[in-house]
Amino acid sequence: MMIAKLSGNFGVAVSGLITFVMVVLAVIVVNNLTGFNVFSFSFWVVIPAGAVLTGVAAASGYYFGSLFFHTRPTWFLLVQILIVTAAAQLVIYYGEYRSLVLDDGTMASDAIGFWDYLDTYLRSMHLKAGHGGHIDSGEVGDFGYWLAVIDFIGFILGGFFVFFMLQTYPTCWKCSRYLRKITKTGQMFPDHGQFAKYYDTLFQHPVDSRPFADLMKGNPKVRKPALGTVLVGSDLLGCEHCKTQLLAQKVQILGKKGGRISQS
Repeated sequence: MMIAKLSGNFGVAVSGLITFVMVVLAVIVVNNLTGFNVFSFSFWVVIPAGAVLTGVAAASGYYFGSLFFHTRPTWFLLVQILIVTAAAQLVIYYGEYRSLVLDDGTMASDAIGFWDYLDTYLRSMHLKAGHGGHIDSGEVGDFGYWLAVIDFIGFILGGFFVFFMLQTYPTCWKCSRYLRKITKTGQMFPDHGQFAKYYDTLFQHPVDSRPFADLMKGNPKVRKPALGTVLVGSDLLGCEHCKTQLLAQKVQILGKKGGRISQS
C-alpha cells in the first residue's frame, strides 16, 4: 500500500514537471516568434487573465497525474503546485533572456546579466489597449514591477484553481479513488409536471435494474424548448476498483428568452 502511494506521488510529480517544462517552452517560443508574451495579457491591467491561464496550464500535469494515479490532493501537492506556478514566471523570463538575440547578432546573455536584463525589460514594458493595441502608454517605468507582481499573483491563482478542481472532483466513498465518467445523457421535458412524474417513476426501480437504465435513456419528444421546459443532464460515474457507481444530475428550467431561472 505504501509503495503504491509513493509511486503514485512520484508519478504525479513527474507529470507536473513535464507540463511545467512544456508550457514554459511554449510561451518562450511564442514570444520569440511573435513578440507577444502570452502571460502578460490582461483585462483592465489588474486582471491577469494570461497569467492565470498560463499558471493553470503549467500545473495541469498535477491535475491529470492525480486523476490517473488516483492520488488525492494533499497540502504537499499544493506546495508542489505553488512552487511550479511561482517559478514559471521567473523561468520564462530567464528563458527569453537566454534565447534573445540582439540586432547585431550578439546573444543578450553575452552582453548583459540576467537581473540587469530583467530590470530593463520590466521598465521598458508598454501598456496597450484598444482594437489591435493602437493605444500605447509608452514605457511604464517602475510600474513594470507592479505589473510583474500582478502577473505573479495570476500564476498563483492558476495553481490554486487546479488544486481546487482536484479537491472537488467526485470520488468513491468506499475506496477514495477518483470516479470515471461512464456515460452522459441529456433529457428534455415540456413542463415540470411531466418531469416530476418521470422522476417518481424512475426511482421506483433499483438503480442497477434494466427498467431504470431504459428510463434513463428515454427522452420525451419536445419539438422546441419553451418557457418552463425542464432540461436534465445526467452523468453516470463509476469506480474502476470497487465498481461503485454514482449518478449525478443537473436540473434546469428555461425562463423568459431561454434564460435558465433555476438550477439544482
